Amino acid sequence: MMLARRAALALPAIMAAGLARAAQPATLLVGAPAGSGPDLWARAAAPFLERHWARAQITVVNRPGHGGISAVRALASAAPDGLTIAAVGTPTLLARAVEQGQTALLERLQFVASVSEEPLLLVVPAGGPSQSIEALRALPPSALLGTPQAGNAAQLAGATLAARLGLTPFAFANAVSVRQAVQAGHVQAAMLAAPEAMVLLREGRITALAVASAERTPLLPEVATLREQGVAFSALSCRGFALPGATPANKIGPLAAALRAMVANPEFIAQANDFGFRPVFQGPEPWMAHVRATTAELAARWTADPWTQRPG
Repeated sequence: MMLARRAALALPAIMAAGLARAAQPATLLVGAPAGSGPDLWARAAAPFLERHWARAQITVVNRPGHGGISAVRALASAAPDGLTIAAVGTPTLLARAVEQGQTALLERLQFVASVSEEPLLLVVPAGGPSQSIEALRALPPSALLGTPQAGNAAQLAGATLAARLGLTPFAFANAVSVRQAVQAGHVQAAMLAAPEAMVLLREGRITALAVASAERTPLLPEVATLREQGVAFSALSCRGFALPGATPANKIGPLAAALRAMVANPEFIAQANDFGFRPVFQGPEPWMAHVRATTAELAARWTADPWTQRPG
């Protein structure tokens, strides 16, 4: 009896040790510096991915450089064993690839799934004179619509929207500068991703006039889409994960299933809502199709009207 009791007491420790031995180390590449928005998103998502991706112990490795292209290059060259993944965001990564002539590199990746959407918001100073789309249309062409840096998802959308509204787009160095400018009324309007705007919106320091999504976002259900307000334009910004392109299907499937389960996790949903993301699962085939179509659109746009100065 004593031996049986000791064995029973030791069983949890033995099981834990066995699970630890079975766990495989996985590397999550982030193409941005530690503490940046993409890094914080990836680190917040990693524990949920570990929970749903069997036998994975994830280590986040920052590979900043060339707007995320350095991390993508490292991923494309990694062993296709399913244990090296990267956090990626579209369309920003795709724009960087187009700018740098690296679109062929994207074909060496397997875009497994996107798990979060970032609604893009048209915002104005709270209590300012322009509290409607019609009021913005009535402004002179010299009126500014602020955006983050060139090639950012909000900048790509904002430049197009400014042309539709008859405003002048102005790209700031980063989203922080845009927030400061629109809050102070230095620009008449701005385009920001929801995670960059939510704090000021909740504090009532800026106002959301429209969301650029195809439909309203549950994060701000009272805010109408641009299309609802007569502006035929929508844009989509996603965050998700990619593997090396040669990764076999039996490695892709379990990761995609884990990501689907992660998006359904109530704790992940609550965290996403808090930060201004919308948890939405888009699997390998639809996301790969979206990536290819968006890359082609951006390449054509870059040829006709580049969003930043061409190199050289």
